[in-house]
Amino acid sequence: MKKLFTDSFENWIFDLDNTIYDIKAGLFVKISERITQYIMEVLSFTKEEANLVRSNMYKKYGLTLTGLMREYEIDPDEYLDFIHDVTHPELQYEKQLKLSLNNLSGKKFIYTNASQDHAKKILSAMGIEAEFEKILDIKATHYVPKPDPKSYDIMLKSFGILSNQIESSIFIEDTAKNLKPAKLLGLKTVWMENDRNLEDYKDNAEYIDYKYSDLKSFLNDISNSN
Repeated sequence: MKKLFTDSFENWIFDLDNTIYDIKAGLFVKISERITQYIMEVLSFTKEEANLVRSNMYKKYGLTLTGLMREYEIDPDEYLDFIHDVTHPELQYEKQLKLSLNNLSGKKFIYTNASQDHAKKILSAMGIEAEFEKILDIKATHYVPKPDPKSYDIMLKSFGILSNQIESSIFIEDTAKNLKPAKLLGLKTVWMENDRNLEDYKDNAEYIDYKYSDLKSFLNDISNSN
């Protein structure tokens, strides 16, 4: 697959978890464990039952939260506060990443199925919060998650991306199926390679323009070409 050597985009849209930070950091594992714990406590399931519910809701709705809201009528704000109540000692100030982001022309945004508070904690810990114009979280999309096409319509409007700017916009994400709606709209797409979503990538490879092992490698290719 070809690499990206240009800094010619008007809008840079980044997913948060497992994209802004390396998936190998293992941070999202803690969040997954909190999701299971929440289901156990609120719905009175065993751990095995809770893991099965979590998996089924994710596969059916694209986001566990969406399934829990529709099928179990859980409180989304309570859920988000609970699952994101984790510390991030594995994250550190990323001076080079901050510089690479700062050097990009165009506007930079965060588009996440998580909460804004969680996003701010992550970005702050890495020292890069100021590099982004806006964060669009799951609450701001009215709990309509990626990869629901309606979520992307909300995203474009929220970020002020006009129809004539779509082709000069790019979306970077670790979950391949979340790149499909973006590609169908006309955005360029970048997949952050990971084994967790490998089968998902194989099913959606045609909608992916570029792939990189991590965000630093992606930004390094761009900075080396300028």
